[in-house]
Amino acid sequence: MADPTPDTAPNAPRARKAAPRKAAPPKSSAPKSAEPQSAEPKSAPAKPRARKPAPKPSEQVVQELRQSVDAAREAVVHAGAAVEHGRQALPEVTDVARAALDERFERMKLVGHEAADVAVDQLDLARDLIVEQVRARPLTTALAAVGAGLFLGLLIGGNRR
Repeated sequence: MADPTPDTAPNAPRARKAAPRKAAPPKSSAPKSAEPQSAEPKSAPAKPRARKPAPKPSEQVVQELRQSVDAAREAVVHAGAAVEHGRQALPEVTDVARAALDERFERMKLVGHEAADVAVDQLDLARDLIVEQVRARPLTTALAAVGAGLFLGLLIGGNRR
């Protein structure tokens, strides 16, 4: 398949004419050198082109930039309004949060008091059971107290010898 010539390529500039293509050198089994061999003499290097001045921005670009700046200004104004609204709403939000925390604190206080009442009732019941056992079996209770004291003494005292 042959490559299209630069003047028939779809993206080639139309004002420029391409140089005629050189014929491909015949392929040989000889090692290739650094410079390709051609039948035509080498031409002089191309002269560097002068730089073109940058094009001036068109009115459309200037108009788009102005619109972007106006949109940015509007966004800043809206952001300022949002911040001001937040500042005004802050006391109300603080009051709502404080009320919710106060309500939760009161609930916790009630639950704490109920738990303390249950604990006091359980201690009263245990004390009553111990008193009843001491009156019903005084000798057994005294021996149990001596055994508990001896056990605690051994645990706390350890090996002091």
